[in-house]
Amino acid sequence: MEIPKEFFTVQSMVTLTGATGATFIVCNGLQKAFNFNPKWLALAVAISISFFGVFETTSNQWSDYFIGLINGFLIFCTAAGANEFAGRRNEHPAIDQERLRGGQNLIDVVRRSFTSSWFN
Repeated sequence: MEIPKEFFTVQSMVTLTGATGATFIVCNGLQKAFNFNPKWLALAVAISISFFGVFETTSNQWSDYFIGLINGFLIFCTAAGANEFAGRRNEHPAIDQERLRGGQNLIDVVRRSFTSSWFN
């Protein structure tokens, strides 16, 4: 068995597993490096990867992009489920207390880890 020279390839990116893994890695990497990961980011990444797959593998008809859009949502839901399974919620106890008081959202102040919940 030959060891692959690349972790992701075009062929692996157009599979559900590859696209989900890429979405998970990109969004969590941005979250860890820049403390930036709004709820919509994973959806945008997933749809972009899905449209890339449509562009690379089909005749580029409008119906192919419609299916690509639906597949983008599937990729997003799969990656979000993986993140929620692996992710940690409420890493800082002051966040919930501050939300209850109606004060500043401390989630922007507290540094998030690689697998912090995307929806926290």
